[in-house]
Amino acid sequence: MSGTSEENRECGIRHTFTVKVRDRLPNHYPEEAARLAHWCNVFDAEGLAPVVGGASAGNLSFRTPRGFMITATRSTLKSGLGWRDFVEVVREDLLGWEIHVLGERPPSSDAFLHGRIYAARPDVGAVLHGHDDVVLERADDLARLHGARVTAQARRFGTRMDAEETAEALGDGSFVIRRGHGFAAVGKSVDEAGALAVFMHREAVRLARG
Repeated sequence: MSGTSEENRECGIRHTFTVKVRDRLPNHYPEEAARLAHWCNVFDAEGLAPVVGGASAGNLSFRTPRGFMITATRSTLKSGLGWRDFVEVVREDLLGWEIHVLGERPPSSDAFLHGRIYAARPDVGAVLHGHDDVVLERADDLARLHGARVTAQARRFGTRMDAEETAEALGDGSFVIRRGHGFAAVGKSVDEAGALAVFMHREAVRLARG
């Protein structure tokens, strides 16, 4: 799989799970939603969520008392998103492969990945997933120099195997590179995870330039 191939980016509606809408309006978390919208803009500006097929390839979330708030599928991250553009995941049914949400649009097709990380890591308050070809190219260097974790092999995004293997590869780390796909940065807050994502990107660029 190639990290640059359009078919391997979550820019289209290709959910492998069933979405159950409990309410069309998500809960409002003003401060956290504002920070998430800010980092959506940063990801776009830094090239960490490139637009492919009319939508940004990437998805960002923060933990809520009921689950987590995540960008909707086919979001354009530079478009000045407001809190109603996000979707709150309030239940994940692994056995039935269903996800229950509050919101006007379906969640990102990578929603189960975020859920698996939150379930495994009670200390994590935000998960930011983006696409960065230079990070993919310098994955081993980032692992050696900065403790990045790297999945063993590429998997199709949005699948149970991808979600579970990525969460397992992350372990107790803060940055995991998904072979052939992208990365996920985590932190206690959206700001912490966002700063880490930008740092790793800029380090990868520096390493690539020699």
